[in-house]
Amino acid sequence: MALSLTLVPLILIPMFLGSVTALSQHITDTLKPGQQLRDWEQLISSGGVFTLGFFTPIESFTFLLGSAGVRYIGIWYQSGPINPVWVGNPTESVSDSSGSLSIDTNGNLKITRANASPIMVNQHLSLAGNVSATLLDSGNFVIRDIGPGGVPGRVIWQSFDHPTNMLLPGMKIGFNLKTKKDVSVTSWISSQVPASGAFRLGLDPSGANQLLVWRHDEIYWSSGVLTNNGSSQLTLELSREYLDYEFKFGSDKYMKYFSYSLKKTNASVFSSWLLDNLGQITVTNVLRSNTSNRWISESSLPCTTDLKNSSAVCITEKPTACRKGSEYFEPRRGYMTGNGYYGDSLSLGLSDCHGSCWRNCSCIAFQSFSDGQCQYWGKGSTFFPYDSFTFEQKIYVLDSVK
Repeated sequence: MALSLTLVPLILIPMFLGSVTALSQHITDTLKPGQQLRDWEQLISSGGVFTLGFFTPIESFTFLLGSAGVRYIGIWYQSGPINPVWVGNPTESVSDSSGSLSIDTNGNLKITRANASPIMVNQHLSLAGNVSATLLDSGNFVIRDIGPGGVPGRVIWQSFDHPTNMLLPGMKIGFNLKTKKDVSVTSWISSQVPASGAFRLGLDPSGANQLLVWRHDEIYWSSGVLTNNGSSQLTLELSREYLDYEFKFGSDKYMKYFSYSLKKTNASVFSSWLLDNLGQITVTNVLRSNTSNRWISESSLPCTTDLKNSSAVCITEKPTACRKGSEYFEPRRGYMTGNGYYGDSLSLGLSDCHGSCWRNCSCIAFQSFSDGQCQYWGKGSTFFPYDSFTFEQKIYVLDSVK
């Protein structure tokens, strides 16, 4: 039986004209050559688990649909908050709602937009065959050959091979034996910029069965040695309620890898591990039922610092001549005056600004901007609070500063 095509309109926007046609108004999980997925349309996986579409990231890791801001193509859970598990164009956004996603007969995914060149989502493929791109219930977006009678064939390309800041069950991180490249989860620069940030989660290159988080090129955290049956301290820290994890370390002719899954339960459970821009791993499990979804989130790895202020920045820094390691920077709403200056180079987010201020004994406060800039304030500067819900500016001030 042929798939019927559908998308869910979000807002009414004039159609962006191009050489391909829009999908018809029926729910579908598949994009075929000659079709386009416009800004206000979505693909929905066959079981209704995941959605693929355009979104706009805003402050504090919240996201909007149908916005006139910068746009990215991403995948998120169909039920619950929009929190992308994958982004197809993390380094180059669409400036408005003119973007549309399409696939050609060679299997190349691209985003066309008004008054700018297309954005390529995947590597250049040269297949010259019958192909389609399908969103699976696992959250994987796959390009496959289509055989006689429309039967899906081999997977040619998949989003699981190109993770952003999320690890999903069945996704593999490790080393591609063919390309000799590392496959890892990478933090965003900020909640508004999904380009690669300062932290990376991957497999230990020494061959040990453990996961590492790097901060730039330095090891920031280690999981300790894990076992395939999931019996480890990390499992105890991750497991909540009746959820049990299974870890797999394996290799095939393509890859040496780590992946995880959830052991069978009586409920439908969907899991994700988020590596945030502070280097912390947030584990989210969604328990689905016929009537509701229950979200369980835990954020504790590798943040182990005993902070007096729960909103303080939890980043482990090396002690210096002036910092013992117990100090911390806390976000405050307000202004700093006096002795302010900007950093000499662009950063990879809040953690880089934090590290620079930490290593400078005269620095007592900093601010991180989404464009990669850091602003600092030295001793003698004064903080003036302005606590208002409408005032978004946050300055990270050393806890000893009153």
